[in-house]
Amino acid sequence: MLILIFITGCSGYRYTQQDNPLSQYGIVSLSVPMFHNYSNQSEVSNNFTRETYRLLSSYRGLKLRSGYHQDSDAIMIGIIKSPEKIYDTLTPNNFRVAQDKAGKVIGDKRQDFYIPGTSDINLLLQIIVIKKPTEEELTLLKSGLGDKVKLTSRIIFNETLPLRTQYTREIFDEEPVSITATQNAGIQRKVIRSLSEQAALSVRDMILYAF
Repeated sequence: MLILIFITGCSGYRYTQQDNPLSQYGIVSLSVPMFHNYSNQSEVSNNFTRETYRLLSSYRGLKLRSGYHQDSDAIMIGIIKSPEKIYDTLTPNNFRVAQDKAGKVIGDKRQDFYIPGTSDINLLLQIIVIKKPTEEELTLLKSGLGDKVKLTSRIIFNETLPLRTQYTREIFDEEPVSITATQNAGIQRKVIRSLSEQAALSVRDMILYAF
């Protein structure tokens, strides 16, 4: 199975260990609650939160805390978004004649119809780091206007990463359609996990190179 990962983000050398880049802002402890899923894809928050938390733990001198803790120096808000339409989130490509790939299942009495050979997954990940937020600020930042909020002495990071992943779909000639659909759903879950790992690398590097 071929999985191609394409992601827009900062490029450069990948550090395996780095001193806390937030310390110059007086941030020694950082709360990382579960990321909010505003996308049209289900069950993506856990992967993105876990991978981002894991990679941020590579910073020496930064105490990470899972969940929201008011006594932390700052909080990281993660918001997963997607295009409004499902078609723009999961875009089929490289169409093939279905009878050529699964002729035994489909038969030869139907007119030709086409199935996608690959699919693109398009998501957005917004990352905000804010010091000692109020409830009103949290509500605003998590709203549809959150990405418009400008940086201040307390809102030190507010960036949105566009993420694009492409994967190859499977067609099993002698398998029932339900089995094929299950196989493709499993592939999609694996690709989402891979995308969350790549997104976490970009989040870590963006924080590092922003200062």
